[in-house]
Amino acid sequence: MPSTQHEIKGKIEWAKVFEVNRDRADFHTETDGMYKVTVVTDEATMKSMKKEGLGKTFKETDGGWAVTLDRPHKGRYDWQGGQPVVADITGKTWSLEDKGFIGNGSEGIVKFELYDAGARKGSRLLGLQVLNHVVYESEGGSSQPPMFTDHSSSAGASTPTQEPEDSIPF
Repeated sequence: MPSTQHEIKGKIEWAKVFEVNRDRADFHTETDGMYKVTVVTDEATMKSMKKEGLGKTFKETDGGWAVTLDRPHKGRYDWQGGQPVVADITGKTWSLEDKGFIGNGSEGIVKFELYDAGARKGSRLLGLQVLNHVVYESEGGSSQPPMFTDHSSSAGASTPTQEPEDSIPF
């Protein structure tokens, strides 16, 4: 099925784009969670995206027009799910350990695709690139992600994995 890729530049809010912080609300049990991010952009970009066929709801806010893009952790087909690509300003894979979560007000580029879904177009979050990082502060004051262990290693130590630089779409 043919698809087209698009980008929206703006302020990032509620970035749940890592496996450890994906949305696991009860209504996402079938997909084992959902990755999502809200981007606030200007009116011209909002109108352009609607014209392209993005059927998501844009809500007017003090800072512009907000839209939430998402993708399931487990999709019906392999290509539908999985963690989106997250890159830093240089285009390298985001280091959750070094940089922490992405805080509201960060600036970035959100990349998504539109595809034919019968009578309408569907959309799927592909990734985001953080251009100006605002450090996430939890209610407890910590900006660091929760500790997790890679159980695939016999020693139990966590080993970060890096994707080849050419695989990042930014």
